Amino acid sequence: MLCLSGGRCCFFWAERSFFTGIVDSGGSIRILHVNDVASVGSLLVQASAGRDQLYQPALRRNLSGPFTLARLVLRRGADVVRIRRWYRFGGFTHLHVHYGYFAALTPGLPYSLHLHGGDLLMDLHGGLKTRLTLSAIARALRVVVSTPNLLPIARQFREDAVYIPNPMAIPDWRPHQVSRPAPHIMLLSKMDPLKGWPLQIGVIRALRDRLPGLTFSFCSDGQLAEPERAAMTRDLVAIGGQPRTFMSREAFVAQVISSDFALGQLELGALGMSELEAMAAALPTIADASAHFSLGYRPVVIPPAEVVDAVSNLWSAGRAGRDAFGARGREYVVDVHRPHTSLEALTACLAGYAVVNSPVPQPS
Repeated sequence: MLCLSGGRCCFFWAERSFFTGIVDSGGSIRILHVNDVASVGSLLVQASAGRDQLYQPALRRNLSGPFTLARLVLRRGADVVRIRRWYRFGGFTHLHVHYGYFAALTPGLPYSLHLHGGDLLMDLHGGLKTRLTLSAIARALRVVVSTPNLLPIARQFREDAVYIPNPMAIPDWRPHQVSRPAPHIMLLSKMDPLKGWPLQIGVIRALRDRLPGLTFSFCSDGQLAEPERAAMTRDLVAIGGQPRTFMSREAFVAQVISSDFALGQLELGALGMSELEAMAAALPTIADASAHFSLGYRPVVIPPAEVVDAVSNLWSAGRAGRDAFGARGREYVVDVHRPHTSLEALTACLAGYAVVNSPVPQPS
C-alpha cells in the first residue's frame, strides 16, 4: 500500500459513459482510494494485494508544524493536482472517494463515493459542507454507505445507494480468564454525539440494580461540549465508574480483552468499529444493531431491550457460557467483515453489477 499526503475529493463533470466505458472495455479493475476513514480505505487496499492504492489528502491532524488555514488550503490545492496525476497516469480504472465533501478534490474526474456517517448525519444541516456533500452524492457514479443505518438517508438522494459491510482486520484476540465476583463492563464509545450516552448510562444503572457489584470503565474524552462531558463523568463516577482518557491502541486492546462485557453505541442502530472489534475479541457485546437486522444480517449482540436479563444470565452461566456467546459474535464478524469479502463486494459494485442488500449466510 502506498499513502501520500494531499487533498480532498471531487465533483464529477465528465459524462458517466467515460467511466463505465473503462469497465466495458475489458480492462481489469484497479482502484485509487482517496482518504482513509476508520481504516476502511487502507484495509481495502491491503486486501487487494497491491492492485489498488490509497492517496491520503491533507488533514488538520497530518499537517506538520503549526496549523494555519492557509497551509491547509495550499496542501489541498496540491492534492487536486496529485490525485489527477495519479489517476490519469497510474493505470487506475476507478477513483473511489471516502467521505462526501472530499469529492471536491477531484474536479472533472469520474468517481464513486463512500459515505461514512458524519457526511450524512452531521454535514447536511446547511452551509458549504451541505452543498459540497449533496453535489458529491449527485455526481458520483456509484454511492456506497459504510453502515446500514445510513442507507435510508443516502437513498433520499440516490435510490441506487448500497450498503457494503466495512472491512475489518480480524484480531487474534481472546478474553483473558480474569476471576471477579461480579462482571466488569467496558464502555467502548468516546463521549461523542450520536453514541446514545444517556441510554448507555441508563443501561449501566439498570445493570447495577440487578448486579450491585458490577464495575465498569468509560472514556471521558470526546467531541461533546466540555460541560456535558463533565456532568456525565460526575454521574458515572458517582455510581462506581472508572474514567479513562485517550488510550493507545495497545492499551485499548488490553482493556477490551480483560473485560467481561462491552457496551457500545445505542443511538443509531448500527455497529461501529469498536463494537465489531469487541465482538471479534469474542467478548459479549451490548449494542443496538437494529439497522443490520433490517437488511437481513444477524449480528450476535445483546440488544438494549434484553440487556439486564441477558447479562445476568450470561454471568450466571459462567465463563463457558460467555465464551460460547462471544464465539458466535466473533464468527459473525469473520464471516461478514473480512476485508476480502468487502473488497469483492466493492469491486462488483464498481464494475456495474448490483450489490444486493439481502440476508447473508449466518453462523448457526
